[in-house]
Amino acid sequence: MKKFFLFSIFGFLFCFFALASDAIVSVKLQELRFGILRDQLMNYELSSQTLRERLKQMFLSKDDYMTEVKVNILESGIMNSETEGMDLKMSWKDRFGLFVINTVRFLNLKSPLELEEQQKTIIRLQFAFYMERTRKYPIAAKKYQELEESITSTLSDEMAFTLLHHGYCLVMMGEREKAFVKLNKAIDLFPGSHYSENASLLISFLEDGEKKKEELKSKKKSQEELAYSLFQSGDYEETLRTLESLPVLTNDQSYIKARSMEELGKTSNAVKEYIQLVKQKENKEVAIRANRRLLLIGNFYQENKSLVAFSKEEANKLGDAKAAENIEEGKTLVLKPVIIEKILKTESTGNLTTEETKELNQIKDEIKLSLEDSKEETKNLAAVVSEEKIPLLPETPVAEETKVATQNKRPIAEKQENNLPIKLKVKLRDGREVVCEEVLIEGKLANLKLGSFGLNVPYDLIVSVRSTNPKKGKIKLGLGNGIAGESNQWNQNQSGDWVFPSAEENPVARAEVKFFRL
Repeated sequence: MKKFFLFSIFGFLFCFFALASDAIVSVKLQELRFGILRDQLMNYELSSQTLRERLKQMFLSKDDYMTEVKVNILESGIMNSETEGMDLKMSWKDRFGLFVINTVRFLNLKSPLELEEQQKTIIRLQFAFYMERTRKYPIAAKKYQELEESITSTLSDEMAFTLLHHGYCLVMMGEREKAFVKLNKAIDLFPGSHYSENASLLISFLEDGEKKKEELKSKKKSQEELAYSLFQSGDYEETLRTLESLPVLTNDQSYIKARSMEELGKTSNAVKEYIQLVKQKENKEVAIRANRRLLLIGNFYQENKSLVAFSKEEANKLGDAKAAENIEEGKTLVLKPVIIEKILKTESTGNLTTEETKELNQIKDEIKLSLEDSKEETKNLAAVVSEEKIPLLPETPVAEETKVATQNKRPIAEKQENNLPIKLKVKLRDGREVVCEEVLIEGKLANLKLGSFGLNVPYDLIVSVRSTNPKKGKIKLGLGNGIAGESNQWNQNQSGDWVFPSAEENPVARAEVKFFRL
């Protein structure tokens, strides 16, 4: 009986440890897969690079439109990818393994492993960053504050990103004292990191601006000089208040006023000022700068075909057609957001707690409110365009066409298509398509090049690369030691290797691919 009991204990322990080992390996594989996908999606290093460029533009070179286009392209690729592969499905075995791992971590005084919580954190970060990109700073700041309070690992990339970008949003809202707290915390917790470098850069810009402002006040300089200094330091609210005290504004001061209004989200008011500056004949340089702002607004921030058509025509008159061409070229690389659609489609299921359901509904309400604000601003912008007697173009294509008209147009369209430059059309896993001239593979990222611009997306996100003119364009797939083959289309198969439709049995290993070009 005693032997039977011992054998039973031994058998139980053996089964327990065998099951625990298998479960731990399963959880570790989940953690590894999740970590790889998270790094590809979030791309924290690139986010710091784009924020650094944004800060330099904001404080040093406000009228460098090329840098602004590049930043918009880069930002659209950060936290804006398909997250389906990150949807964790924890089986009872995985949960058992997670329990064992967290028990051991608890005994070693380590923080628990929270894969499901990390997944929710990433969705929140995506939402906050989208609101930041679209200049909805109060909503973004509120979500960053909630993230700071909920992230358990104080030394994680998620915490560093949250502190840095929360500080930036607070600066843009004019709450600089609160911003200093967040930025200094990022410096203290992450010394020597790119987060710390950006936080220090932002603080130095703010402090330099404050010093200049105090010097001007102490020397009793003119309001004109003070307004310019405030504008350069990024204090847009104070800039507008100072300009309001002036009886008459010069063209340069009107431009500063319009730029300040634009940065504060008062786009339609800014556009009205810009149009007047474009139409004036006294100062061509200001007219060019104002027209470039109209091109940027119409293409990136508040899309309006009528405004774009007007500013393109004015660019030709002003001898600035190259700027219009560059801005439109850059626009084609900007990825549409996927996080908004993803959140709005998410249903409140029984898998969510009451608190999680409440937060999900709150985010949905904030998105809907943001979309309503955007629609209202679009209406205001359309009203300004109409008031300024700019020829109106339909913002959506006409849906109905007769068969005869279609048949008559088809040969013309085909002829025009044949005369257009041949490009690459890259299809992403979430259905979005990007037209570019070349695709360079750089580790886990694919860089989509078009003219002077480039867009980074996760390599795994690409489904296919095809020619915009299959009859003429052959795409070369390049390796480190030469060309692997040519085809009018390359597809990434389930294994991640590359094939062309007529030769699926001879795949090219994904790790060896270096570029796609015509």
